[in-house]
Amino acid sequence: MTVGALAARPFYHEFAWAYDLLVARPVAEECAGMTAWLARRGVRPPAAVLDAGCGTGRHAVELARLGFTVTGVDRSPELLAEAAARAREAGLPIALVEADLLALPAGQLYDSVVCRGVLNDVIGARDRAAVLDGFARVLRPGGVVLLDVRDWDLTAARKTADPVTDKRVATPRGALVFRSVTRLDPAARRLLVSERHALATPSGERIATHDFVMQCWTRDELAAGLAAAGFDSVEYAAAYPGTPGRGLEDRIVAAASRRAR
Repeated sequence: MTVGALAARPFYHEFAWAYDLLVARPVAEECAGMTAWLARRGVRPPAAVLDAGCGTGRHAVELARLGFTVTGVDRSPELLAEAAARAREAGLPIALVEADLLALPAGQLYDSVVCRGVLNDVIGARDRAAVLDGFARVLRPGGVVLLDVRDWDLTAARKTADPVTDKRVATPRGALVFRSVTRLDPAARRLLVSERHALATPSGERIATHDFVMQCWTRDELAAGLAAAGFDSVEYAAAYPGTPGRGLEDRIVAAASRRAR
């Protein structure tokens, strides 16, 4: 999770334990693709990687398994608790830091920052510029940022055709039903999202609802933001190298290198 506006989102807090059950990702394939892309830019294990918005730590643990020295940062203590448990189970030494991406801790430099899907939660040009500036600030000269964001045109088409997501999963705590309904705000390239978690337990049904806003990107906006933050040699792709792009059909995937200053 990134910024304070989403502090109350159940997905990131009281239902953080169910995040991975509801949001499936081809983590091993994506991390292998990230590793290949980073290697082409000279970033190889045991290079220091910051997983910005690490969530439950799925990608952080896999990148550590591949030999990187990984630090994960997230604002949600509940998501970080899940990440810590995953790292302990894997026996991997991952540093985890509770912080907002708008205020990344100073003092340590990284060879790469990876950030998957999180920047859609950053609303407005000023905060977006601040986050990209922060990425540049914590990278060594020549360091690489690797990220994906929602593309407005592709996302609008996808959510117009299919605005509702329904999932039902069996969990150790009971049957969990999740529903997400998305409306579009084309003028601002924003998604108006309503989420509902309903957990059936022996003691009764527990329900959590939340409405929030996400803002999509365009390639021109991303390119301008990266350039303004001091990045160059930008590459774009439809998915991480060597991956099928599952779940990224509406994304912009990009890599860029920090210019020497």
